[in-house]
Amino acid sequence: MTTNRLFSAFFAAVMLLGMVATSAQGITPPVVDTQAPAATPKNTVPGAAREIDWDELLPPDARERFAAAPLQAVHDYLGEGGMAAQQVMDFSINKTLEGSNIKIPGFIVPLDVGKDGLVTEFFLVPYFGACIHVPPPPPNQIVYVRMTKGVALDSIYEAYWITGRMKTTNKTTRLGAAAYQLDANKVEIYKY
Repeated sequence: MTTNRLFSAFFAAVMLLGMVATSAQGITPPVVDTQAPAATPKNTVPGAAREIDWDELLPPDARERFAAAPLQAVHDYLGEGGMAAQQVMDFSINKTLEGSNIKIPGFIVPLDVGKDGLVTEFFLVPYFGACIHVPPPPPNQIVYVRMTKGVALDSIYEAYWITGRMKTTNKTTRLGAAAYQLDANKVEIYKY
């Protein structure tokens, strides 16, 4: 099984479990491909985390070609006979983010859930449903996040603000690749 198929199968299983749990609670999940909310006006408080949008993860010369929307949905690859949607392997980055204290909104794809139910590692992605029916975002649009203490997710359907120290280091797991790593110190639900 290819890495993309593993990532897609894992994320589909996580989504299915989340749908069962949230439907029992009366929560309506967002439509697949729902974009993460945009960052609010930039912070000007000294020492505060700088709020960024997803286009800021790209090198400055690539931003004019940036399309925030996911690629066309592919509904035929979860075992129905078609090929898995392939991740475009673009690792080009914005080098100025190295070591920055940033705050970015997105959706959480859990990678490691402890026995206590806390998530300590996850991918942060720019739109809901990334990697289910669309190709996974390119690595420069996925952030691998680590948390020392872990976080209890209320819902995988929620958008979250993630704050922490950014590293421009590639991270490849058996489920996918990210061009950034973030050591998170704060996770909060995005308030629309």
